Amino acid sequence: MCFLIIASILISVTGTSPASPQTEEISISEFREFTSGVYCAADIFSTPDVENDFVSNTLLTADILYPDSVTRHFYFVIPPGYDPEEPSPLFVWLHGGVSTPDLRVMDPTGFSEWHLIPRLLEEGYLIAFPCAQLDAVWWDTVGEAGIMSIVQWMKSTFRVHDSRVFVGGFSDGASGSFSLMMLHPDYFAAYMAFSGHIGVAALSNERGTYLPSLSNRPGIVTHSDEDGLYPVAKMAPTIALAEEAGAQIEYHTFSGFRHDPSYLPQIEDRVIEFLEETERIRFPEKIIWEAGEPSGCDWLMVDSIVSWPLIGEDMDYNTLLVYDRLQFGFYPDREYEGNGILIAGTLDDDIPAARIGLTQGDLITGFMNEPVSSLEDIGLLQSEMSAGDWFSMEIQREGETIYLEDSFNPPEYYWLFPRQNPSVRVEAAFSDNHFNITVNRLCRIRLLLHPEMVDFSNDIVVTCNDLEIFRGKVSEDGNFAMANLIANLDVERCYTAELKLDLEEIMPSLMYHPDSE
Repeated sequence: MCFLIIASILISVTGTSPASPQTEEISISEFREFTSGVYCAADIFSTPDVENDFVSNTLLTADILYPDSVTRHFYFVIPPGYDPEEPSPLFVWLHGGVSTPDLRVMDPTGFSEWHLIPRLLEEGYLIAFPCAQLDAVWWDTVGEAGIMSIVQWMKSTFRVHDSRVFVGGFSDGASGSFSLMMLHPDYFAAYMAFSGHIGVAALSNERGTYLPSLSNRPGIVTHSDEDGLYPVAKMAPTIALAEEAGAQIEYHTFSGFRHDPSYLPQIEDRVIEFLEETERIRFPEKIIWEAGEPSGCDWLMVDSIVSWPLIGEDMDYNTLLVYDRLQFGFYPDREYEGNGILIAGTLDDDIPAARIGLTQGDLITGFMNEPVSSLEDIGLLQSEMSAGDWFSMEIQREGETIYLEDSFNPPEYYWLFPRQNPSVRVEAAFSDNHFNITVNRLCRIRLLLHPEMVDFSNDIVVTCNDLEIFRGKVSEDGNFAMANLIANLDVERCYTAELKLDLEEIMPSLMYHPDSE
């Protein structure tokens, strides 16, 4: 049986299949025997000898198969002094600039100069660096699944502390961290969102993200006042709205910084202190989860949502924002070292670069009748301009100087979270074998159960909107427990049973109150 279990786990982690293992029934006692003495997922595997198999304090790479059948690389670093006998915390760092056609490639010699990374390594953190590209960004289902698979790979390869896995990043990395907390926070104890946008997942990919779901994990969030993308003036109200919805946010703002992470050294000590004092609660007694798509948090899973009828309060924490960034819509070639800005590609959209016909290989040498040698030069000239203003540009194309002109797009007003479908808000709590649930719409939910949450020898009672919808015993299931372990490699949370509740089927008869004759 042991071979079959490990083979199944290998398929889950790597996406590759060894000789087809045959399934077999597993009793709960066999499951407990298998997991006895297993404290980390790596205990199931052969923990690598770091001195021989890997090099510490060096940027290393591995590959993961994504759900779109594309194999993508990621990077990781092992801290100096890593002890394979002791569980280590893991930090998953999400890079910015994800909307590019090519998968991110990192400089193996430069990571020691990145903000926060050397300090995290010094403090003993394993670090994973997923790599994104168009169609596999942090907030779409493909990129999201890639992040989860990378966490599983790290857990299967190193002794990762299940309760001390963190995620964070700058710019798009921060926006992706927000998204994960509102869709799939299970693995993570907390998040760091440095100069990001809380609504990007809904805006860019129509994901069902809702601010009340941020109440389940604490986070540090930062913005700076001179940021051309996400300045304090525009982002602070969105953070206040999140806090009003119940989010646990420690918010910091910085003066005199643009959209770059150079302010991070000022908050480094606090970040480390925050990480050291934060662990994921194993089985939280209360969860508030608002879902616009199948998702879940900890022991509460929402599998489907019924749009009608509304049976509770439908409060959407949302607000109008304005997009007035001066955007050209091209990708610069960041490896180009000459004077000017070399175009690597353009967005296919109603945006200046597309309208004036910029193409790959064009070299921008002038802007507003001034010579420019870098993006910074253009930024200085843009500083006195506004959305909708006219501009002129000089480019070099195949040895010819060409003069182009257009206007920046006018201001665009938008909702922080554009809504495509209704959501269900679930408030759930458990105590003494009783689960008390409140919903504003009917839905199908699952409650994941563990012996430290309930006494399986007694009845479990579930009430929903003050109506008793279940009373009875639930049996532990070795097959379910093993499947859950294989799917998540979360040893600390080896759920041993689940209770499926279809509220659309159960609730109407209980809600019906005929008029008295």
